[in-house]
Amino acid sequence: MYNLRHIPTAILWCLIILLLVSCGKKPATNTHAERKTLDSIIASSHNIDTLSMLQKRMESEGNMLGSIIAYREIGKHLRNESRFDEALKAHSEGLTQAEAIGDTLEMVQALNNIGTDYRRMGVLDMAQDYHYRAYAICKASTDSSFTARKNRVVALNGLGNIYLTLGNYARADSALRLALAGERELNSLLGQAINYANIGSVFRQRGMTDSAFAYFRKSMGLNLQINNQLGISLCHIYFGELYEKNNNYSKAINEYETALTPMQAMKDEWHAINPLISLAGIYIKTDNYNKALHYLDIARGIAQNIKSTEHKAEIYSLYYKLYKRMGDTRAALEWHEKAADMHDSIMDMEKLNRIQNAGLLIERNRQAKDMNEAQLSLKSERNLRSAYTIIFCIVVTLLLGAIGVVIYIQRIHRRNHLALKKLTEMRETFFTNITHEFRTPLTIILGLSQVLRKSKNEEVKQYARDIEIHGNGQLKLVNQLLDISKIKSNMNNLKWRNGDITTYISMVVASYNTYARNKEIALLMHHDENVVMDFVPDYAHKVMDNLLSNALKFTHALGQIDVYVVRVGNILHIDVNDTGEGMDQETLDNVFKAFYQGPSDSQNVGTGVGLSLVKHIMESVHGTISVESQVGKGTKFHIEIAITNNCDVKLEETDMQFEPVMPVEQKELKDSDAKDSQYTALIIEDNHDIAAFIGGQLAGGYSVAYATNGNDGLQKAKDIVPDIIITDIMMPGMDGLELCRKIRSNKAINHIPIIIVTAKVSEQERIEGFEAGADAYLTKPFSMDELRTIIEQLINRQNSLRNKFSENTTSNKKEEKEMELTDAERRFLAKTVDYIYLLLDKQQLDVNTLAEKLCMSSRQFHRKIVTLTGNSPATFILKIKMKRARYLLETNPKLSADDIAFRCGFEHTSSFYHAFRKTYGYTPKEIRRGV
Repeated sequence: MYNLRHIPTAILWCLIILLLVSCGKKPATNTHAERKTLDSIIASSHNIDTLSMLQKRMESEGNMLGSIIAYREIGKHLRNESRFDEALKAHSEGLTQAEAIGDTLEMVQALNNIGTDYRRMGVLDMAQDYHYRAYAICKASTDSSFTARKNRVVALNGLGNIYLTLGNYARADSALRLALAGERELNSLLGQAINYANIGSVFRQRGMTDSAFAYFRKSMGLNLQINNQLGISLCHIYFGELYEKNNNYSKAINEYETALTPMQAMKDEWHAINPLISLAGIYIKTDNYNKALHYLDIARGIAQNIKSTEHKAEIYSLYYKLYKRMGDTRAALEWHEKAADMHDSIMDMEKLNRIQNAGLLIERNRQAKDMNEAQLSLKSERNLRSAYTIIFCIVVTLLLGAIGVVIYIQRIHRRNHLALKKLTEMRETFFTNITHEFRTPLTIILGLSQVLRKSKNEEVKQYARDIEIHGNGQLKLVNQLLDISKIKSNMNNLKWRNGDITTYISMVVASYNTYARNKEIALLMHHDENVVMDFVPDYAHKVMDNLLSNALKFTHALGQIDVYVVRVGNILHIDVNDTGEGMDQETLDNVFKAFYQGPSDSQNVGTGVGLSLVKHIMESVHGTISVESQVGKGTKFHIEIAITNNCDVKLEETDMQFEPVMPVEQKELKDSDAKDSQYTALIIEDNHDIAAFIGGQLAGGYSVAYATNGNDGLQKAKDIVPDIIITDIMMPGMDGLELCRKIRSNKAINHIPIIIVTAKVSEQERIEGFEAGADAYLTKPFSMDELRTIIEQLINRQNSLRNKFSENTTSNKKEEKEMELTDAERRFLAKTVDYIYLLLDKQQLDVNTLAEKLCMSSRQFHRKIVTLTGNSPATFILKIKMKRARYLLETNPKLSADDIAFRCGFEHTSSFYHAFRKTYGYTPKEIRRGV
């Protein structure tokens, strides 16, 4: 019963917890003093290796802010050394960690750094996205610290540089002037110098030379004030470009050379390459070709080292101009083509439009985000006014609902108990009746099979034997199910007897001696004394029968089974130990559950009824059964039952008459000879009887090979390359689905049709079979006529494709494309033709070499080509040679017949003439004359 007095309190606590959870966790925060201290410590390390060690130490100590700052500095060092891919990786790691702890300042710095990395790599759309994300966060933030304001300025500077590169000078000027204003507020002389130079570049691109000079001079003044060598060198380059634009080449050269010397001392190759390119360009204009070539060679080496597509495009263009002015048209053309390819890879119109549209899309998304936030804010205010009313209503509703549920549950529980009791009685009655109904047709089937076994026709006798074996198996299963039902319903009506249980068990064991000897298993009985007690003979027989048959089933040849019957006080102990396969923990936990069958990769999967019956029997006689097992070492079943002598009915001889358990003879599975059959079928099935049945039905028209598991089946398929494969799904080791995938991924055998024959009947399982590569899916029990028809259709389809390819080998390309081959078969044939042409060019073409190139044996290659084309490898190669010869004759009139014969792999021209005429019906000369 529920205690109703506690319900309101419990509900209120649940509501409080829900409200607390809904608030979420606040992001981790660090003071500006902590940031400054960590920045100072990490900035003092100027070596990448030292920074990496520092980052790992801080991360291991849980100092995530220190780890993020270390990643930031590592990325900057790598970028300054033009190792952009590594810099991008380091900054991305820092961004991930900053997002994990919710540190907005470090997130923005990481976004800006990633944007700068992408700018250096020439990936402007990605750079624009990251800088804009950084700017959007800064704009939405209320943080007015120096770092937050600096982050905003850096984002604006990055966006301005991107717009400048794209030629959007209006937006570039706007962004850069906002960045300059921010740097003035921060009193950052370096930031102001950078933005003055950037605005000067905008004026230079617009052709406003005087304004450009003015801004570059302001930048130079600030750089000199703070002794920024990189900024000073860049300003000299800017001055040089303006002088060069005004045709004042001597001043331009002086400025470029002044910039070159300090830049060469830096590790920043991305910047250092610019004066080299500028000097090369101006020396080309002044016809100083040696110096131009000297600087271009150095610049090209740096560009290749830093993998800069933009710089390489510019350098290749200068090579083109140089060789054009020198009059070397061949070299000029070569460099012009390289420059064109490089420019295409930098930015085609589609990429430009994508980048331009990205900015518009970002802006629209920002506006939509602002509108959504306003709407959410309004909605939140409205919801807040009614929150207390809703909470009150929820509490009252939950209270009333809880009271109603408790009352309802009590009524339903009693009603369900009565219904379940009635349903259990009905189920047991139905179970008993249906089991009896199974016994009647099985009895008739077994009786008819005994009649058929007297037939003089050996084939009929064999079929009758198979029917009897499987019929007896089904009858045993039905009897076990009936026994379980009887045990449940006759707990108090058992046929107890008093007698020597030791002798009784020894006689049951003796009935299995012949069967054990046939399997080459030692079956031994051990006991110290004969024990007289009360027991149920039928139950004792069924228990020992199941335990012994299981032990014999899972024990291999030369193994041993020991049965111990020992009295300890008033308790009888019976152990059945074997040296068989053993059980894993999952099977051990479920071994006594009804219908549990164990893992599908076991060699012997049963019905899961026998041991469940044993468990019910032991419970009905107040005994216990337990099991110990270890994979690969065997299994031990242990029975304990109290010894009593209260029964007056003695054990009779009729209770001790057992028929010996005889071994079942199995038809031997042996691969048939392929000489008398046109087609070969490979049957992969772990059930001996099903494999023998299918093989026997196909033996008349096919050569049949067998494999008992997926691994053996895959190897046999590779060895014999059959025409059809028939496989089960549930097999030990590799199952049928994995086998299908392995076959479809192997180019030597992926053309072979596969039929799955399985007991799995669901739609999902059928879909999985077809997805794995099966061509047909049959469920057990199946019609042999249906299976035979499917086999014939699949083989006829292969023959049709083979004939079609054989007819189309010399036809035009359009006809070849219409061939109904799978993608894998098309790829294989295309690859084969490619290798034929390659080996023809090397004069190394023969069948063995071609097979080796395709990673196949000669036999596998021969079987594959014949299956797909209907031609032998030699004939297939000859047809490819003829196609090539005809193409050369029709398209290259300058080649002689001798040259064409040589290119097509013929040692003698006469052999070539003979083969060509035999293939096409006319000679090579006649094709040249247009006959």
